[in-house]
Amino acid sequence: MTPKRIALGTFSHETNVLSNIKTDLSEFSKRHLFRGDEIPIHFRGTKTAAGGLIDGCEMNGFEFYETVHASATPSGKITEEAYEHILGSLLDGINAAKTYDGVALHLHGAAVAEGHDDVEGDVLGEVRRLIGKKPLVASFDLHANYTEKMVREADILVGYDTYPHIDEYERAVESVELLAKIMDGQLKPTRALRQPPMLPALQAQFTGRYPMTKLIEEAHKMEQIPDVTAVTIAAGFPWSDIKEAGMSFIVITNGNQKLADTLAEQLSDLAWSIRRDFLVKPVPIREALRHVKAAKEGPIVLADIGDNPGGGTPCDGTIVLKAVLEEGLTGGVFGVIWDPVAAAKASKAGPGNEIELSLGGHTDRLHGKPIRLKALVKRVSDGKWIVKGPMGTGSETEMGLTAVLRISGNDVIVTSKRLQPLDLELYRSQGIEPTDARYIVVKSSVHYRASHEPIAKEIIELDTPGLTSPRLAGFNFKKIRRPIFPIDFKMLGITELKRMDED
Repeated sequence: MTPKRIALGTFSHETNVLSNIKTDLSEFSKRHLFRGDEIPIHFRGTKTAAGGLIDGCEMNGFEFYETVHASATPSGKITEEAYEHILGSLLDGINAAKTYDGVALHLHGAAVAEGHDDVEGDVLGEVRRLIGKKPLVASFDLHANYTEKMVREADILVGYDTYPHIDEYERAVESVELLAKIMDGQLKPTRALRQPPMLPALQAQFTGRYPMTKLIEEAHKMEQIPDVTAVTIAAGFPWSDIKEAGMSFIVITNGNQKLADTLAEQLSDLAWSIRRDFLVKPVPIREALRHVKAAKEGPIVLADIGDNPGGGTPCDGTIVLKAVLEEGLTGGVFGVIWDPVAAAKASKAGPGNEIELSLGGHTDRLHGKPIRLKALVKRVSDGKWIVKGPMGTGSETEMGLTAVLRISGNDVIVTSKRLQPLDLELYRSQGIEPTDARYIVVKSSVHYRASHEPIAKEIIELDTPGLTSPRLAGFNFKKIRRPIFPIDFKMLGITELKRMDED
């Protein structure tokens, strides 16, 4: 029997429409922009979504045909040129396969392009138009903002269960397994989507604690019910600023639309009933630093949640560094500050030499001004290393030209590419043992927890300003649904809240 042939592709971007970093093709090239046979070379054997698609096909005895893998660090809107180029590469790749039995994609779910608020819906729609009735499945990030079009165009949508995202590989494998069941005639998927008026901040989306654990546990219970195929909980991404931004629930059943509708409604009602538990209370910076001063043991991890490049910020914020210098705190590690000019200057000077520079704060003034200072160059490298922790195990990270600067008794890692510190190998690759640090400052909202929690004596989320601050009411959102919790929490009042409860 001729093995079934599956076309594979990835188009992934988490768009912060408030960012002034334009997401053009060069931004994709800086991270991942591969085609055809290049893709297995980079992702085979890795615990990534792309690796999961490959392994899922091989586990099921499928031949696979790679089209395009496009992924950029979160930033501003995708340019029309980049969108058309990547979509064209995907469609051309599927066409080049000539004979295929189905399509499996990995998409993010929170991408926005010039002229396309619903990138994933439009991509799925174009693929559907091309392939007709052949089965189409896709795996998605937990921060996806699902739309009716996305649910309508794909046969199966499978979202991550975890944040930090340590199950992207498993969900991609699952999507291919469900594709196999559709092709074998075992599965006739019916889908239901529900979206309560909730827009939780990223810290509240952490799946390692309540209230997200409550929703995930309920979803897993539902997946044990006969006819239930998959249940997805998406916490959403506020800064995409589209109508559908926010929490979503998707239930897929085997030919049982009534059951899908009922269970999706139950999850939505449950989330709304515990909505106040999604409020977050970060700690003022100075209060946290004085706590570190008084602490007997380290490392204490300080999360700069307002400048999280994983949410589209510039990663060159200086507010925490400035406070550290003013408080006279030493023994810390900063991971990382994006400043290609500073990294180049350090490289030119070389290790062991002192330089004067203006560090960080070059993109905007939302995350702090540049700091004029003197620094000792400790190390310079190409910034390449292999992930050893639970997120994306085995994949290669490229930070670009990277320097470790010793500044007033602290080690600051300065990179030429934006990234959030997801893995302890980031420090070790630069000659820094993180467990020896008094404190570690990470520009990240939640992902750092996967690798940092096991070594941290304590984790403190800092109340820093910036494009990923949990203070959502302060952003100039234009397209999100209103009223929505928690942005409209204070303006609603008791009467309106009761009415919304009853609705």
